[in-house]
Amino acid sequence: METKPPITVLVIDENPAVCAALARRISGLDGFGVIEATSNPVLAAEIAHEFSPQVIIADFKRGPRPREEMVRWMRNSSPDSALIVYAAYFVEGEREAFQQAGASRCLLKGLSAAELARELQAAAQDHHRHRNGTS
Repeated sequence: METKPPITVLVIDENPAVCAALARRISGLDGFGVIEATSNPVLAAEIAHEFSPQVIIADFKRGPRPREEMVRWMRNSSPDSALIVYAAYFVEGEREAFQQAGASRCLLKGLSAAELARELQAAAQDHHRHRNGTS
């Protein structure tokens, strides 16, 4: 039986403890492999550019730049990656602004493991179809 390689994920959260916990959580999901987890957005952009993970999941809530700018910056660093903005909350209009900046999805923290796995899988598939011009 042939097994599919895991979906590669880069985890970014500027709170190191939250970043590590999310990476452990994703690593424990079947079909996913975390290539790196970092709280440093500059390092994350370098990793994303070099390794082109299938999915980047990031919370830029406390970043030095406006969050939409961080999304654009990460999108430019790794255009072949699906980019998920993962936050505790969104203010009105923020999800739309993130999606206009290049986010594939905007998710609230607190999803169950099954929901998180579904969203990561769907983001990777949707982005792959979009990049290849298929529906």
